[in-house]
This record gives sequence, structure tokens and C-alpha cells, in this order.
Amino acid sequence: MSRFRPRAVLFDMDNTLHDLRGARFAAADALMTFCGVFGDLHFYSLNRNPPTLIEDAVSAYIADGVTADPEVCAWLYHTLEHACITAFDGITDVLDALKKDGVKIAVISNADPKDTEKRLANLHLRQYFDVVVTPDTFGVKKPNPLVFEKTLKLLGVSAEETVMIGDKKDRDVFPPRELGIFAIHALYGTLEKPDRECTVSKPREILELLAVTGN
Repeated sequence: MSRFRPRAVLFDMDNTLHDLRGARFAAADALMTFCGVFGDLHFYSLNRNPPTLIEDAVSAYIADGVTADPEVCAWLYHTLEHACITAFDGITDVLDALKKDGVKIAVISNADPKDTEKRLANLHLRQYFDVVVTPDTFGVKKPNPLVFEKTLKLLGVSAEETVMIGDKKDRDVFPPRELGIFAIHALYGTLEKPDRECTVSKPREILELLAVTGN
């Protein structure tokens, strides 16, 4: 496969730029230690979507017989999750190289706008992105193709000039490909089976696919 020279690269955020799953597991461990009951909080937090993921998971955990204040537990979980989020090793190198080559960079997240901005700021990644797209930006979210089409228009690039990178095949890979965007499956951030067309097992492999020098 020949290397592709993009004018723009679009990133998913959670479990693509940073390890949200690991942060949630760490937060759950700490909360269960605080409550003194090692229940199924990990299970409750898997495969659920915002905006009530944490509250729902904590409520289910407490309903199993945990004596604790739900509001205090939810606040503690949120606080610990944000504190435990870390960027994947090599992501900053990728963003640095793209920025130095003049590639336009956007993040498209289905997360709450405030959480998106907070996570990017805490990770010291916000300065890399020309555009940050959340469900509030266009009134739609992934996998709706409109979110990709409108982001391309905002960046002033065509689908054929663009790369999309994300951990969810049904949201980040297949929909942009339908529009002609070159999509890369971020296997390092997911429990899914690898995409058959284009997968990377670590962030630095992204640069091996792209004709980017970073000089």
C-alpha cells in the first residue's frame, strides 16, 4: 500500500487520542475501594454512552447492596476518571508531525462538549486542533454522515484529501469511507476485531501510512 498524503486528518477522541477505558477502570477500582465493596462496577460502565453513563453505572452498583450516597459516588467517579485519563503513547508525536507539515487537524467526538474540551485541555492536546466537533456543533453526531460532510466543509477540504482515525468501526471507520474518506481503525483503543482494510495497533503506525515528514 502506497503512503497517502492528506490535507486534513480527523480524529475520534475517546479511546483514540486517550485511554478512556483504562481511566474508567481505574476510577471504578478507586470508588469500590472507597465504598469497601468490590462489585460489578467495571461491567456496568462497559458499552454505555453519555450523558448518563457514570450515574447509571454507579446507581446499578449501589443497588447491588452498597451503602453509599449516589451523588457523592458519581462525583468521585467523574473526578477520578478525569484525573486518570492519559494520552496514548505516540499520539503527541503524530499530532506534532501533522502540525509541522501543515495538515489541518480536527477532532470529532460524540462526548459532551464540556467534557470534550476538558479532556483535551487536561491532556494538553487542544492546541493541535483547528476544529473541535461535538454533537452541539452541527446538531448531529457520528455515525450520521452529515457530521463528516460538515467538518470537511468547515476545514475547506475534500473527502479524497482526508483521513479519519477512530476506534469504533461503526462510527469512525465505515461511515466516512462511504463518503470517500480514507479511514484507519485504531485497534490500540478498542476491543473490536481489526478492520480488514486498514488498522493500526499503535499510534506511531499512523505516520507509517501517511506521507508526513514532520520537518
